[in-house]
Amino acid sequence: MPANTLSFTQRWRARWQAFRHPIAGEKADLLRARWASMPTELKTPNQISGRHLTHCGFTTGASYCSFHCTHCYLPKNANQVPIPSLAQMKEQIDANRRFQGPGGGLQLTGGDVADAYWRSGRQDELVEIVRYAIKTGLVPMLMTHGQTLIEHPEFLEKLMVEGGLRQVAVHIDMTQAGRHGYPIGRIKSEADLHPVREAFTKLGLDLRAKTGLPLEFAHNCTVTGRNVEFLPEIVRWALEKPERTHLWRMFSFQPEADTGRTYYSERPATPEAAWQKMREGTGLPLEREFSIFGHPDCNSWTPLLVSRRTGRFIVFPPQDARTQRLYEEMLANVGGVSFVTDDARTTPWRLLGILFQNPLLVARLIAHIGALVLRGKIPAEFIGALLAGQAHTVGFGIHNFMDAAQVAEAPNDPTIQARLDSCVFKGAVKNRATGEWEAVPMCSMNQQRWSDLYDERLQDLALLAQPQPTERVAAAVADEAAAETALLGRN
Repeated sequence: MPANTLSFTQRWRARWQAFRHPIAGEKADLLRARWASMPTELKTPNQISGRHLTHCGFTTGASYCSFHCTHCYLPKNANQVPIPSLAQMKEQIDANRRFQGPGGGLQLTGGDVADAYWRSGRQDELVEIVRYAIKTGLVPMLMTHGQTLIEHPEFLEKLMVEGGLRQVAVHIDMTQAGRHGYPIGRIKSEADLHPVREAFTKLGLDLRAKTGLPLEFAHNCTVTGRNVEFLPEIVRWALEKPERTHLWRMFSFQPEADTGRTYYSERPATPEAAWQKMREGTGLPLEREFSIFGHPDCNSWTPLLVSRRTGRFIVFPPQDARTQRLYEEMLANVGGVSFVTDDARTTPWRLLGILFQNPLLVARLIAHIGALVLRGKIPAEFIGALLAGQAHTVGFGIHNFMDAAQVAEAPNDPTIQARLDSCVFKGAVKNRATGEWEAVPMCSMNQQRWSDLYDERLQDLALLAQPQPTERVAAAVADEAAAETALLGRN
């Protein structure tokens, strides 16, 4: 049966299970263990980790990328490292599943995996990786600069229809060297890349219409001394038309870190500057710590509610003290419920299950929302749009990775160690000394573990014997992108 086809029986069985068990027992157990492992000072009522998620996982997949960006966190030899075998990728996925439980998010990353599998002629292998991740109960998100997908949309369609892929994160910003038609030296502001964002918007909406599948995009952007002033341009572009944020459900701004092969800015962008520019783009007084994802030095996040009827948007939930207290109570009681879009459209049934199991708490929530509407905190039009299915949320946030030198100092710095201990972005990596799987923070990967993993793969003759992307990439294109990056230099 194709990945996009659920029978009537399968669809309603999934909905019935979502109603009966809106929070899976296995997930609840993992969340309790995660909460127990959190640093004491971070066990706050608004903490997401251990309440809503254990962490977001990632694969240490194909390391190849045809771009030569000024801010790349991978080691310099990434393009020479062979693609892991399908069996190795499935073993990684299984390990991530054990750490995260059902419904966990899994980023399919490494270098640009879409680029690598396309250029090596191993497209079906990536389709199988996506399909396998879904079969285990994880929610895969393909991480990519997207050039291969925009030039070969049939590949993305195949990943959707045959693999079951529903989420894609596209990285678009001024640090990128190699995007066809957009030489890095000629890009003077983020607005110069809006045609690229529009092209991906059209691609996503076209594939939604053609396949009938609920594809969603996320937008990643590295923030540097060169482009921090232009972040409001990206936010305003996103919010200008509601159909954009109905497709692009997340915007992640990532201040530069001095790690890998990055050309670190002479005046690097800070998380504080990135947040202020994001606020400027929304025109709203966004609070950084309404909820905390792991460590507040690592992540800051805010959701908006958008009405597709009018295009208006508001912060949602409102960030007042009474709403905060009720939000924290909801986290403590039903925080583990997953609202990830799936083909069976189980979200309403999970909500009904929560209502049935927690009627008093839900009644208080409804009463509180009513009071907010009466006080004008939530315009009535948004309630009407929600009830009519004409409203959606979109998230804007900061993800702040650490410099390699910072991570190396973790044993001597309690704050850095707490950031690693509470990390919400960890991938399953096998310890070479013990053979045991570990959930490793991405900052630790960037600091050293990527290099260790690459050394191991470069000694694997079976992997080296398989088709690799460097065998099919045009050297002139790669050389041109590398020259552009070197010419641009530190800023």
